[in-house]
Amino acid sequence: MFFDVITYIVIALLAVTGLFYLALVLRFFFVMGKVRAGNSDVTPPPKVSILIAARNEAKGIRTSLDSVMAQQYPGFWEVWVADDRSDDDTPKILADYAQRYPDKFHVLTISEIPEGVSPKKNALSRMIEICNGDILCLTDADCIVKPTWIAGIVREFEPGIEMVAGHSYIPTEPGISNPLICMQAVETMIYRVAGTAGIAMNLPLTSTGNNLSYRKTFFKKVNGFDKVIKLQSGDDDLLMQKLAAERPWAMRYCITEETFVTTEGKDTLKGLWEQRKRWASTTIHYTPKIVAVLSTIFLFFTMICTALLLSPFSSRIFMALVVTFALKCIGDFVLIVRGLKVFKQPHLLKWCIPVELIIAPFTVLAVVFGLLGKFKWK
Repeated sequence: MFFDVITYIVIALLAVTGLFYLALVLRFFFVMGKVRAGNSDVTPPPKVSILIAARNEAKGIRTSLDSVMAQQYPGFWEVWVADDRSDDDTPKILADYAQRYPDKFHVLTISEIPEGVSPKKNALSRMIEICNGDILCLTDADCIVKPTWIAGIVREFEPGIEMVAGHSYIPTEPGISNPLICMQAVETMIYRVAGTAGIAMNLPLTSTGNNLSYRKTFFKKVNGFDKVIKLQSGDDDLLMQKLAAERPWAMRYCITEETFVTTEGKDTLKGLWEQRKRWASTTIHYTPKIVAVLSTIFLFFTMICTALLLSPFSSRIFMALVVTFALKCIGDFVLIVRGLKVFKQPHLLKWCIPVELIIAPFTVLAVVFGLLGKFKWK
């Protein structure tokens, strides 16, 4: 009798949350077809500051900085890099670039931070205080940008737009890149699709700090990272949530290829696990509406995992799981195909199946451990 009650509850929750998920995916699909590029043409071009927080990035920061310094932007632009207590050769490398580009390249040296404060939020806040740009373009020290990056991003800042979430992706080489990197590339692309569609329907779910831009006046108006500066993660999405709470229509997602940024994937499961837990740790600080949406998706994934565990003991749960999971796969596949086309990554299609099989349990565990604070920071 007790197990019968559990069976009905599981099937009911699976059905209700599954229908919600499928409806959301279909909405994403149709909205993705309507996303357009920006067309701002302000004269004179706005001043731009590129901001990068760096800590022990000597291994690959030269490649990143070379791409940043190659910008083809007709207006004023500058680069600020915060050296956050690095103990490798990062300070020497930054000093070299400051000497080579004295008018454009600036270094902020951070020797200590207040106890309990997020290192990256602290670094960004301090750079924003002293930089000269009207538009702030953020990326990471291990990313590569195109020479057209700034120019393309600035075109997205049409009147009334305060924030632009740019696209970043993990580059892969067919037949060469290892499966972990390829699967991360698919998962990352799924997040970008959700971010793009969410912003387009005034429901900003996610963004990425390695390709994010906003007006300096907006940052000042919302008091920057006030009230969230002690949270280790969320220098991107939590700031976006401040805008979402008042003016969700004042942001947009950039889909023009000239603004795409490449980022490195995690080459170990441990590194990937820590990163995903860290990402999940900020979700409870989103706006109530977005927390409700994400909670329903989380419940759906949880019910999939629960049904999978109970299926050997109940044919009804097994059948409900098969039907629900099949519909989920069809919806996800249709949306992913559109996302791969929009973001120019069709070669990743074959990796969608293994990602589909593991994303539910992986997401559930990452959220649980992330919300419990069980993650490590660099």
